[in-house]
Amino acid sequence: MIGEVSMPIIIRFFKDKRFRVIITMFLRFVFQLWWLSKKRRFYGEEAYQKQLKAVYQKQARIFAEIAMGMGGLLIKLGQFFSSRVDILPEEYTRELALLQDAVKPVPTADIIRRIEAEYGRPLGEIYLNFSPEPIASASLGQVHTAEIKGHDQVAVKILRPGIEEIISSDFDALRFVVTFAKRYPRIRAAVDLEQIYAEFTETTLDELDYLKEGRHADQFRENFAGEPGIAVPKVYWEYTTRRVLTMEYITGYKINDFAALDKAELDRVKLADTLITAYVQQFLSDAFFHADPHPGNLLVKEDGTLVFLDFGMVGRIDEGMREELISFVMALFKKDTEQMVEVFANLGFLRPHAEKGTLAKGLKLILANIFAEKDLKKVNSEEFLWELREFMYSQPFQIPARTLFLGKALLSIIGICGGLNPRLDLIKTLRPYAEELLAGKEQADGAQGFAQKFILDQAKKTFTDVVGLPERINHLITGLEGGSIRLHPARSFEQNLLQSQREQGNRIVQAIVSSGFLIAGTILLEGPYLKIGIGLIAFSALSFLSLLKSNAGRARSERRGRGNRAMRNASATGFKKPRFHP
Repeated sequence: MIGEVSMPIIIRFFKDKRFRVIITMFLRFVFQLWWLSKKRRFYGEEAYQKQLKAVYQKQARIFAEIAMGMGGLLIKLGQFFSSRVDILPEEYTRELALLQDAVKPVPTADIIRRIEAEYGRPLGEIYLNFSPEPIASASLGQVHTAEIKGHDQVAVKILRPGIEEIISSDFDALRFVVTFAKRYPRIRAAVDLEQIYAEFTETTLDELDYLKEGRHADQFRENFAGEPGIAVPKVYWEYTTRRVLTMEYITGYKINDFAALDKAELDRVKLADTLITAYVQQFLSDAFFHADPHPGNLLVKEDGTLVFLDFGMVGRIDEGMREELISFVMALFKKDTEQMVEVFANLGFLRPHAEKGTLAKGLKLILANIFAEKDLKKVNSEEFLWELREFMYSQPFQIPARTLFLGKALLSIIGICGGLNPRLDLIKTLRPYAEELLAGKEQADGAQGFAQKFILDQAKKTFTDVVGLPERINHLITGLEGGSIRLHPARSFEQNLLQSQREQGNRIVQAIVSSGFLIAGTILLEGPYLKIGIGLIAFSALSFLSLLKSNAGRARSERRGRGNRAMRNASATGFKKPRFHP
């Protein structure tokens, strides 16, 4: 494969500066990590980890600087991975988080030329009082305020001039990076890079089409039509094209501007509850969710209404995944970690060799901390996120591409809610919705409720297991008898068994030899070899006494061992929980 594409890459490398900068940056990062790994044996483990963190932080800072200077897909990548604590170390995510509001605006003259080219007429014939200063600048688009006839102010979102060509070049560079990274088994086993590339490409191309974004906004507004605490700007379709989107202009406070929210006397606790329940509805009921809920896309109006903005990046959940998510919610409230592991497996989070029992025990330890800790700020702390990251790294987890944007949205929401209400009780907040599911009040496809379907599925599964149990037992017995199924005892058990067999064999040989000497001595007593016979009988007696003494000592040792184990069991009042390896 490399031979087939090497020449085009070389040509592109020298002709396309943007392509060259991205590839060079990536290769430099790879070399730095490789070189540090080669020097690892000269460091102590603590010194190596310190050096590794320093390299991560330096690389993240360089990436952020290059992304801010070049824009395009690099900004999108940095923003996306800034919340992926399950993939990148904290040194990376902390630096990349600065990219959320670090996009330089396009000169207004270029924006006006883009609008006039899109409509084929002068700006003054389209908008009134078009603001020369942008109110928002993102990686792909820029937002200005204006007025349209018969309406108040509107927000005009314009696709950056030339962004299509920039994105195309960036995707070529990303394609090279993915092809290169797939050569490493550890990366290939942890993440399906091909599916991630395909999904990221599809989502980004959708963001380049403002007609799709407008339809997404209309669908989202329809889904929350009965919720007075949530608002979505109206789309003015007569002023919207593929490259220009005109929407209702709504003012408010950024959801993470806590000082402004407090000054306006807005209820931050209520806002956190509203945001969480809104995403529960998106995930479990609508199967359609806002996939980019960073603070710049969430406003709070003067009356406390939560406003969702920017619907370029959305996610959809198919029926099978939605049922699994509902099963996960049920298992979470029951604290059934075995069921949670099954959901992970069904969603593709676990590799084929994953030991589900071990994972369930590890999850039980993590959940014990979450349920015991009512302060969400501590649960959302860097220490907890580090422990969660280490747990995922230490276990056979993989990241399915179709869950990337769902996971990003979930982690972003937890972080925002942790700031709004550090003492938020997630379980208490979600309980009414879970109870509604259990009661079957939420209807699926206009008929059977989610919870009813869930309970019915569990009943069917249990019935099938019970009916098939005799057949499976019969198969097990037949396999054991025929040798097709073998039992593999623990290694310690095998070692103890072999040692016991050796000792038993030695005692049998000693008993046989002693008996032989006794018989031979008895025979010799009747002949001319009286003294030899007496000696053999005496030797046999000593051998028998030695054998009896050995058996008595072994019996006393076994009794002491049983007694010591009993005392340890009786005196044990608890156990020390392992960190991540139960």
